[in-house]
Amino acid sequence: AISEEGTWIIAVLQDLSLDQEIVIDGQFTHNDEIYRKLAFYAQDESHAITARYTVTAPKMVVKSENTRIQGGTFSGDVYVEANGFHLVGGTVDGNVYFMNQEYLDSFTKDENSKVTGVTELQ
Repeated sequence: AISEEGTWIIAVLQDLSLDQEIVIDGQFTHNDEIYRKLAFYAQDESHAITARYTVTAPKMVVKSENTRIQGGTFSGDVYVEANGFHLVGGTVDGNVYFMNQEYLDSFTKDENSKVTGVTELQ
């Protein structure tokens, strides 16, 4: 699901631990908007979050434009190689490194999101 041949949304419905890096790649469109959604949560019929999950890996490389981690936690370091990395009610339990200033400038996180380590240009 995370590859160039994957889908716009990657839903994780339980805690997940991987021993290899994760590479989010490809360009996807949903509702006429380019983005990838990493949904680390469960929800009810009203779209209220009922459970949050953690995905653990040594490293995540984000190559897809407008990728968002939503509703849960990624435990590991994130390396951003695309514009528009977003945290929406999500957490990175680790560092977030941006490969250039443009990627860093396009980063957003809402008031319910956090990064426990550094957020910096690599």
